[in-house]
Amino acid sequence: MSSCPQSSIIYDEVRGEYICTETGEVLEERMIDVGPEWRFFEIASDASRVRGSEPVTSKVHDYGLSTVIDERSYEGRKLNELNKSSRIHSREKRLVKALQLMNSVINRLSLPNSDLVKNDAGMIVNKLYRRGIVKKKNMRAMIAAVIITTLKNHSIPLDTREILNLCQVTQREVWKALLKIHRDSGEKIRPGIVDPLSYVRQYSSVLKISPETESLAMKLVITAKNSGITSGKGPQGIAAAALYIASILMNEKLTQQNISEKLNVTEVTLRNRYRDLINELNIVVEL
Repeated sequence: MSSCPQSSIIYDEVRGEYICTETGEVLEERMIDVGPEWRFFEIASDASRVRGSEPVTSKVHDYGLSTVIDERSYEGRKLNELNKSSRIHSREKRLVKALQLMNSVINRLSLPNSDLVKNDAGMIVNKLYRRGIVKKKNMRAMIAAVIITTLKNHSIPLDTREILNLCQVTQREVWKALLKIHRDSGEKIRPGIVDPLSYVRQYSSVLKISPETESLAMKLVITAKNSGITSGKGPQGIAAAALYIASILMNEKLTQQNISEKLNVTEVTLRNRYRDLINELNIVVEL
């Protein structure tokens, strides 16, 4: 039993040994480093290190556990082709296609945290594939349903019609896929409440309004939330109405028709939420 104090024990990363700095005694040796593998080490800060490979992820069929071969030589290109073909078993081709479609659709949605969405959606796709639920004829509908489920679980604003168009499926097909996912796989949609502020940020870029107008709209939404005005009302309508009021107050007058067309919010909803905000917050608007 070593009498070396704990404060004097250091770990030698090169040799994989625990050493006592007072006596020079090797306490343990041949320790396996289970941390990330780095491509190189520098005397500079750890921020300069580059990982030897990506962390495990569910957005690809082999969870990212693959080897990258240099293709600059003829032998390298041939070896890389053989490596790629060996990674995909014949029984996994459907899973590979499903994950490729999922990644493609999520990339085109331009989400701020797309890697997180891909990883969580990939976990659901893998689970459905193992249970035999993802088939060739329903693949597009299943991927659309998985993406919708993942976005709702993360309380991320989504336009279902955009997802349907990207996956080239109908609302009825996705509804059936959602029912099958919840019934046969046990995957549930966690009740997430989308903050109207998320829609304000999203809609501001669509309407191309100034940062000052966006900031004022966010202040209106925050005040409305604190006053309980947003309770029971759709976040899209609240965000659109706040932007409409802010644009008038900042002399960036946008028409209700223009906002309705660009944001896919009906003019009736926009007018109702507009009246709620100006009446409850005592805002004087000069049209």
